[in-house]
This record gives sequence, structure tokens and C-alpha cells, in this order.
Amino acid sequence: MKKLVHLGMAVLVLIILAPIYITLVHSFMGMREIELDIGSILGGGNKMAAIPLLPSYPTLKNFKDLLLYAESFYRMFWNSFLQAVPTVAGQILVAAPAAFVMAKYRFRGKRLLFWIYLAVMLMPFQVLMVSEYLVLKNLSIVNTHLAIILPGIFGTFPVFILMKVFMNIEDEVMEAARLDGAGPMVLLVKIGMPIGKGGIVSVAVLDFLECINSIEAPLVFLRDKERWPLSLFFPAISVYNAGEVFAASVMIMIPAVLVFFLGDEYLETGLRAFQVKG
Repeated sequence: MKKLVHLGMAVLVLIILAPIYITLVHSFMGMREIELDIGSILGGGNKMAAIPLLPSYPTLKNFKDLLLYAESFYRMFWNSFLQAVPTVAGQILVAAPAAFVMAKYRFRGKRLLFWIYLAVMLMPFQVLMVSEYLVLKNLSIVNTHLAIILPGIFGTFPVFILMKVFMNIEDEVMEAARLDGAGPMVLLVKIGMPIGKGGIVSVAVLDFLECINSIEAPLVFLRDKERWPLSLFFPAISVYNAGEVFAASVMIMIPAVLVFFLGDEYLETGLRAFQVKG
């Protein structure tokens, strides 16, 4: 039975890694080889794609063209970080106090507020898209970086996750600090955030990965392509730009992978902290 479980997990891992491997392999292919492998698919044909283990004639031309001649790449790369970093920082500043209060304090309407948070969190972007657009338009920040940053800062997902993390803090620790004269803000800064550091870093990593890969919000809220993030570098793919698209995909993966591995230890700790004690 254990061998079957391991075999199933291995198959799932291969399925998950397959698109990444395909992207890496094709990023080092020339246009002619890409056309032979997947040209029929990109051209709307019925021929099956051929996925080789390695490029027949490896080349760095796609990366050279991307890094030396695609001026928009650097602008969109900067836009991605300009939108993602303030969003993540703002989410932590807003979500941590809200989650701490929801987890460790009792007040009237708390249960209703929790269900509102949960309902909003479960709603897809398409449901809230029009209302968010109207609010942003009234604030005169549509087509600016703030149109992406501001809705992200007040996202409900970080609050829900951090609330689960803060629930693991022992009530005795909180009570002892209150007897020493600690107020709500001191409790959050001196007790909540240090103990919940793993969960906070986990939320930051997950939110950064979500922001860096965001597609729908930039398309809706940013009319000017000068402000588009790197996730929209190539909205259309053809045989003629497929190599550059694959190279751009690899470059997009690099910061996401680095952030993931830098926060890997805290991410694992934070995910364990989600198991709320009964």
C-alpha cells in the first residue's frame, strides 16, 4: 500500500513539474525547432506536440533577444515589484492587527464579522471586479499602480490565515503580559508577531507569489500598457515569439523561486501553525 502511495505521489510530482520542464527546454530552442515541436498547436492545427528531453540545438538567442532588445521587459519587471512589494507590506500591516483582534479578543459581532471575512475570501475576483472598479474610479486611481496595490492591501486571505496562527498563542501568556500593564498594541508587537513570525512570513511569501503572477486585476484596472506587470509580457503567443515567451517565463520564475526558498523554513513553520489547538 505504501508503495502505491509513493508511486501516486511520484506521478503527481511529474505532472506538476512537466510544464516547468517544458518551459525550460523550449526556452533554449531556436524558432525552427519550436515550430517543428509545437508549431501546429500554436497555429491551430491538429498535430500532436513533440516534447523532446533536450533541445537538439541549444541556443541562448531567446534570452539575448529578451534581455538586450525587449525594452518593455525591464519596465514590466520593475512594475511587478513596484506593485507586489507594497501590496505584501501593506497586507501584513493591515492583516496582522485585524487577525490578532479576531483571534484573541471577544467583542459583539465577532462571529458575524468572521463569516463576512470568510464569504469575501471565497468570492472570486470576477464577483467583486465591478464594485472594486467603481470604488477605484471614484478615488481617481484607475490606471495607476495604486489600483493594484490598494485592493490587495485589504485582502481577506491574510487575515483568515493569521487569525489561525494567533489562535495558537496561549491565553496564559497573554494574561501575564496584561498583568504587567501591556496594552493591545504591545501584546501584538511583543507577543503576537514574534510567536506568529512563521505564519507572517508564510503569508508574505504566498501573497508575493500571488501578486507577481496576477493577470486579471492588471488587465481590468490598468489600461496603459506602460504600467502592466511582467505577467502580461506576452498576452498573445505565436510561433514567431514563442521562444521569447518561454525565456520570459523562465525569468519570471526566478524571483518567485528565490522568494519561496528564502522563506521555505518559515513557510513550513507557518503551515504547521495553522493547526489550531482544540
